[in-house]
Amino acid sequence: MLRMPVCTLRSLPSSKPLTLARISVLPLMLAIAVSVSGCLPRSGPTTGDVLNQRKTSTNLNYALVDIGKDILTYAGTRPRASLAAKFGAGPRSSDLRIAVGDVVAVNIWEAPPGSLFGGNITMAGFQQPSGSSATIPPQTVSGNGTIAVPYAGRIKVIGNTPTQVEQQITKALEGKAVQPQALVTIQRSTANAVTVTGEVAAGARVSLTGAGERVLDAIASAGGLRATASDSIVGLTRNGVVARVPFDVMLENPEENIRLRSGDLITVVREPRTFLVFGAAGRNAEVPFDASRITMADALAKSAGLNDQRADASGVFVLRYELASIARHFIPAGSPLLSRGEYIPVVYRFNMRDTNVMLSMQRFEIQPRDVIYVANAAGADLQKVMAIFQGVSSPAMSATSLGLSASRL
Repeated sequence: MLRMPVCTLRSLPSSKPLTLARISVLPLMLAIAVSVSGCLPRSGPTTGDVLNQRKTSTNLNYALVDIGKDILTYAGTRPRASLAAKFGAGPRSSDLRIAVGDVVAVNIWEAPPGSLFGGNITMAGFQQPSGSSATIPPQTVSGNGTIAVPYAGRIKVIGNTPTQVEQQITKALEGKAVQPQALVTIQRSTANAVTVTGEVAAGARVSLTGAGERVLDAIASAGGLRATASDSIVGLTRNGVVARVPFDVMLENPEENIRLRSGDLITVVREPRTFLVFGAAGRNAEVPFDASRITMADALAKSAGLNDQRADASGVFVLRYELASIARHFIPAGSPLLSRGEYIPVVYRFNMRDTNVMLSMQRFEIQPRDVIYVANAAGADLQKVMAIFQGVSSPAMSATSLGLSASRL
């Protein structure tokens, strides 16, 4: 704590009342202010710190990339997660195959004057030959993979499609019925089903039919989502391969609503998508995505822009663990960063004093968990120094003024 001598001004000669005050008070206050400038609290590194801390004598910490047209080609518009790109849209026709435990229904017709499954129609004393039909009650496929059809015997259906079973029944009835025809339908299937679990109203196994159900059909059959659309991620697992896509992206892009196949697993996960804002922004916060696509311009607007009194417009950064497949386009081939695996630490720099860069912000897409950092301007530290100087010197100046006034009495 600074202690000013209370008797100094009283011993001054009346002819030079300001000399000691000028020599001992003002320089001392300035020295105190300068000495604490290196200890001022900061919200993070300055622009110079970000540039200098990129590498040390023994290590390269992250890649520093200035945003420009070439960078935007890769980093600004990355490929989106896509179910259609991973699995394809799926066949238009059903490829369901009958399995043990499925419930199968069979309808059979024959042409007139066939009577195997019916008789003749009597009209005004005359018998008019007619075709006939029979509906076989739905039956469960037995353990040996067969069903029973009158006059045709046991028909092996396991592993066959309904069309193939129809051909088998027709062939077995040749010579017994007149031009027989059959229609086979799967009314309920335990094998031809998909599982829906996670953040849905009621997880369930949803049976597939020949209609070619899609992902949204299965989610609707499970009662729909429990979380909001913007917070939900839909995952599809097929033959050990997994792909994920935000639910609102699926709504905006109908091609992502692909057809399902037997054995698919649909998992809905509640995963709020957010980005973080720190430093000399108008608002430091964790900001949620309220749309499927957020650009850098959107993100800064949501965080109330830059703080006019503190921000360095040339030091706006996006910190991200970037996909190696994207980072290889703008990181030199021999960089040790490329050996770090699938994700590489990258710091994108936006110099907002450049109008072209500000235009580019509308094309740079923010990714979930990105960190936006706005560095303090050099003048911000000077303002803090002056505030400290004012706070310390004002009481001393007041005491000096009181002492001078008293010496004149």
